[in-house]
Amino acid sequence: MQNQPEMTETLEPGRPAAYWFWSGLPGREAMLSQLTEFRDAGFSRIYIQARPSMPLPLYLSDGFLAAYREAVEIMGRLGLKAGLYDDYAWTSGQAGGRVVDGADHLRERHLFWAVSGQAEAHVSGITATLGASLGPAVRDWIHEGGRPVCTDWDLVAAVILHPDGRIEEGVARLTSTSETGVTARIDDLPEGARWILFAATRIASSRVINYLLPEAGQRFVERGLEPFATVLAGLIPGVVDQLFFDQPAPVLYRWTEAEGNLLNSFLWSEDLAAGIAARGPVGPQLAALLFDTGPGTSAARSHIWRLYTRLIGEAFFAPVRAFCDRNGLALTGHEILPHVASFALNGGFSSIDPRVALAADFFGLDAWRDITAVDVNNLGPQLAPVLGDSIARASGRRGCLTELYLTAERSETRAAGQWEITPAALRAQMIRLHLLGAGQVILHALYADADAGDGRTEPLANMRFDFAPGYNLQPWWGVMRALNDEITALAGFLAGAVPQAQVALFYPYETALTEGPRHDHARLFGAWAEALWQLGQPPLILDEAGLQRITRGAKGPELYGSRLAALVLPAVTGFADPASQARIDALPLPVWRGAPDLPGLHRFLADEGPVVTSDPARARDLVSHLAGRDATGAWRLVLFNDSAAPLRAQISLGGGFYHNDAPEALAGLDLYLEPQELRCLRLREAGLPAGQVRTLTEPVPRWHRHMLDSGWTLQTRGEARPISVCRGWQEQGDADFSGIGIYETRFPLAKPAAPLLELPGLACAAQVFLDGRYVGRIWHPPCRLALGMLDAGVHHLRLEIANTAANRFYAGTPWQGALWPDASGLTAPPVLLTPVS
Repeated sequence: MQNQPEMTETLEPGRPAAYWFWSGLPGREAMLSQLTEFRDAGFSRIYIQARPSMPLPLYLSDGFLAAYREAVEIMGRLGLKAGLYDDYAWTSGQAGGRVVDGADHLRERHLFWAVSGQAEAHVSGITATLGASLGPAVRDWIHEGGRPVCTDWDLVAAVILHPDGRIEEGVARLTSTSETGVTARIDDLPEGARWILFAATRIASSRVINYLLPEAGQRFVERGLEPFATVLAGLIPGVVDQLFFDQPAPVLYRWTEAEGNLLNSFLWSEDLAAGIAARGPVGPQLAALLFDTGPGTSAARSHIWRLYTRLIGEAFFAPVRAFCDRNGLALTGHEILPHVASFALNGGFSSIDPRVALAADFFGLDAWRDITAVDVNNLGPQLAPVLGDSIARASGRRGCLTELYLTAERSETRAAGQWEITPAALRAQMIRLHLLGAGQVILHALYADADAGDGRTEPLANMRFDFAPGYNLQPWWGVMRALNDEITALAGFLAGAVPQAQVALFYPYETALTEGPRHDHARLFGAWAEALWQLGQPPLILDEAGLQRITRGAKGPELYGSRLAALVLPAVTGFADPASQARIDALPLPVWRGAPDLPGLHRFLADEGPVVTSDPARARDLVSHLAGRDATGAWRLVLFNDSAAPLRAQISLGGGFYHNDAPEALAGLDLYLEPQELRCLRLREAGLPAGQVRTLTEPVPRWHRHMLDSGWTLQTRGEARPISVCRGWQEQGDADFSGIGIYETRFPLAKPAAPLLELPGLACAAQVFLDGRYVGRIWHPPCRLALGMLDAGVHHLRLEIANTAANRFYAGTPWQGALWPDASGLTAPPVLLTPVS
């Protein structure tokens, strides 16, 4: 970052945190060594996670809890904070199977259905999806024996669908049941009619609880959380001040006969059945979940899904919330986010139905939390931080915890992760996340196992392939401190501004409940969020409760401290509150309903603060973010060249502005941004006539280039040897080497100079030594470093270059992909740059 003195306004709450994966119990010396490394690398908080590679009996054992306390004590002495991650692997609520052990009635119970035009109806071929698709390790963890086993089948309802559209309850009986399905027969099915069988079963092999049962939630606290409170006495609250939950949800099942508006089975309990029956006959209401059964369809769907969500909250989140209150812990964590890695509401996990998985009531769930949290997947802008920040603001907070995890893109085995991630790629994604709304990033993950497991090609059962990387095992780990410091400073800069005028984007929860995830609202919502992000002003997302909280400000409607510029209703088909439409009609705002018009949006937003433009062909390369005004009234604006080539960006503001602390007022700035350059700007309005100010244009740097293309040696695993710097070491005898390669050469200078060293083919991080002294690191574009003033004569250049761990850990595995071996070391000659006078 350049010319940004305000970046010293570091707010430590934005300093990155990390998960610390355990597959066994690290010893005290290993704990102290690693935790010291984590602190020195600039992390602020550590969450210990027991992963699927840890034997289940070890989790919550006396030995595990003793090691956990020892680790937390060390964190406290080192000045680190600890967050209590609440379960084994993920899917909060099962305590590694201890909740249902000896309490089979607490195992999840699901409702399945089948439609038939014959007297018999069958439910068959029940399989687990999503998590189970990650491989045997997850299947064996979720289900004892690795597969769902059904038992205690009950007939819940039989519903006749007459050809003329009439619906009535029928009389049926179960004729056969098995571990994999059920068959039922209806009496006297009218000619031409079809009927729906609804049958519930307990999944006898599942370690996941029935979240609808209050006893299950309470037993999770007793079996899964109280042991931590006991063993951490004196450290909780204190060093441990958070509890983090992760994706509490039933297992998602599909089966051969599944059809209708619902994509998955859902949890079933007596309380849910009674709540449905209180409104009317159960069967016809269940039928409305699947098909349009007439004018009451939407009301039935809304009632059932709101009841379902409320019962889960009362049964599961209420006891967890009470545990936190008793122990002085802030509650945080996140649900399944179907939009992960996407902007569309269901563009990530498109095969699941959010309604059954506690994955639609984002604002309602936040009422249980003290700190909003989301997760994001892989490297690119996406909805989760935008939505998370808005949800936090609805609760009186700013920013959200944002967990970043990586899944494989070089193979189909998602859990194999991305050992190939470079520090430049990680930096770029963390910048994007903060500009989208993250307040703090949690990296997934650091590994306690110094060898990252072993060579077994078993995803998740082997930590090496547990959503890699383990960042502390990357050869480039040494740059992490610089990366974390820069991200912390960016977070502080953004936190110092209050958003001004924003476009309000309505989250259509009622539409999501009544129409389902395949309705057009999901796509349109994402399109608007992405369009506004591209224009540098992410939307303020609100729900129906937010509509009630809009107030009249001096310059127009306001919400959560921001003035509203417009309201977007993305394919909204209804509201839960009959007064919501009247509230919208009364707003003195433009209301938009169709697809976003980017040029029109850009013109509309031009009146709401500084305007940023660039070459239209490079529009997606320039990430701009208007954070708002700071305490002095100055605008805070962030620009990021998210590309591998330089670009220009123009900034203008009516009446002119003062740039950072410069004394001269400007009409505009024409900036030259190097690849991956981040600029944080403060613009103070000048209020001058147009003719009295000028535009400042940054010149394009011009360089004399001296290529250092010969005389190089490289040392990797043996003696130093001559090497070409036109190709990486992976093509020159070190295909499977991951580590530090030492390049050395000598070069002459005819006269004193102060050159820059450029490493255009760096893969992927370098420490630079000149004439025996350390100069600095190069680890992200434009890959340049000032060498200082050098005398005429011959100089000795030493580069200690780290690649990624991909070439070592993916070698010989099914997941190495077409890219292996990955580029490593120098793949193009280094260059000395001196400015053209």
